[in-house]
Amino acid sequence: MKAKLILIILLAANCTFAQTVHNYSVIEANRWIIPRTDTLDYSFGEYQGKKALLMTRKIGNYKSASIAYPTKSNFKDGVIEADMAWPGKQGGYIGLAFRIKDAHHYQVVYFRPESSGTINAIQYMPEKKAEFNWWDYEADKYQAKAALPLHDWFHVKLVVNGNTVTVFINNQPKPVMVYAAMDSSLQSGAVGYWLGNTQEGAFKNLTVTGN
Repeated sequence: MKAKLILIILLAANCTFAQTVHNYSVIEANRWIIPRTDTLDYSFGEYQGKKALLMTRKIGNYKSASIAYPTKSNFKDGVIEADMAWPGKQGGYIGLAFRIKDAHHYQVVYFRPESSGTINAIQYMPEKKAEFNWWDYEADKYQAKAALPLHDWFHVKLVVNGNTVTVFINNQPKPVMVYAAMDSSLQSGAVGYWLGNTQEGAFKNLTVTGN
């Protein structure tokens, strides 16, 4: 088992997919699905001097989760990279969604900057219903420790291969999470940014390599 895990890590760290690199750093609103409602808004502004997509939740709801993604993206396996930050004051939940079917069906790896250094820093879950059901995935096997900055930008890299997702932070060679039992009912779809029940999230530099 240990040898298998090491092999997965080595393959993920050195994985180069032959497919095209899709750069979504420049967001064209007419080519993205970005929710804007009476409780959720977005803008193209700056955070810490960096241009970013800023998603803002006006009313807190512990069942809230929202995604923003380019309409033409279609992803199964490969590498997803982006930069993100949490500008809020309480309850920071920001992440990357992938294999997105629609607003309520996708895979997600998200980060809790307030829980840096604890088992709650990172969580994987599949979303498959209208109400965001994070409480079904609180077991340690869905979570991982990581050192996350509270409000500064950090870089995220997800290597997705079959039912395994390997997570790297800030270009470190060692992954902070390897989860090898992703939900098999969500096999392909779009890739984008994810905002949980938090006041704000800042996102930039989304790139996707894969099929």
